Amino acid sequence: MQVVAPSYDPVHLPDEVVKELRSTARPGKGDILVKVFADAAAAFAADDMDEALRLAEQAKHIALRSVTARELLGLVYHRMGRWKEAARELAAFRRISGSTSQNPVLADAYRAMGRPDRGLELCDEIDPALEDPEVSYEGTIVAAGALADLDRLDEAIARMMTLRLDPPTAEVHHMRAWYALADLLERRGRFTQAREYFEAVAAADPDLTDAPERAARLSGH
Repeated sequence: MQVVAPSYDPVHLPDEVVKELRSTARPGKGDILVKVFADAAAAFAADDMDEALRLAEQAKHIALRSVTARELLGLVYHRMGRWKEAARELAAFRRISGSTSQNPVLADAYRAMGRPDRGLELCDEIDPALEDPEVSYEGTIVAAGALADLDRLDEAIARMMTLRLDPPTAEVHHMRAWYALADLLERRGRFTQAREYFEAVAAADPDLTDAPERAARLSGH
């Protein structure tokens, strides 16, 4: 399961990001770090992962305790499928910042390494009252995937059902939740419910996923 990860606007880095980079850079390297990080963010946004990795590693070298640099480097490694390195950097981000905002991505890396138990623990740390909806929804999606990895399919479905699944306006995180739940329901043999959620995704954004095709395949059940 691909996890949605935040990206940075390389042209207009937020003031708090610039301030954090300057405050953690090695002496006299603040301006260089901001430029390197901006270029790394631009490469990440352009999906040039080799360049993003080169620059993000350079940013880390300039500011080892920068949560911003460690976060971006972890996201680059995750995008590249280098799970061990992604887990290392995102664990450092979590430790230094005290934030759980990247726990879904970190948990996804652990799932990919065959550690769904650890992924589930990380998702359980997320407090929906303290995080943006995108983070809490993503955490629930990854947690449900981890439970499914552990052959706890009914618990995975129940976990998804704790989310608000009938929002007045469907945003991407709602559609991702519908799709994940539909997939779990199909695996459980609950085909009518699965089709309904696939159809909801298809109606909201037919180009987002293969939900239209999956709904059609279930039409005979």
